[in-house]
Amino acid sequence: MRMVRQIAVSATCLLFVSQLEPAVAHRANVVLGMKELTSAINGKVCATAGGARFTFDHDGRFSYDGLWQSSGNFTLGDSAVVVTFDSGLQRAFEISRRNGALYMEQTRVVCAAKE
Repeated sequence: MRMVRQIAVSATCLLFVSQLEPAVAHRANVVLGMKELTSAINGKVCATAGGARFTFDHDGRFSYDGLWQSSGNFTLGDSAVVVTFDSGLQRAFEISRRNGALYMEQTRVVCAAKE
């Protein structure tokens, strides 16, 4: 009798976990490949909910307008944009998709074509 109860509990737990798996997988960050990354940000202005704007021109120029202003050049790699600021400082920003939204590091951005 005890074995039957353990099997029932195990089956119930397995059923519960199998239903959670797609939801957990959907919430995970999806790393962008070069083609998707290019499509997502190249030639676009990306804005945060707080009002910061990142501009990625087709010619490789980059500008930031938020708490301060900065500009430079950018290159794209798998899952990251690498910015070289005019000051010479270089920084890579991971780009991913989470729940269908685009994220730059941990910040959600909405990107639209430059006007």
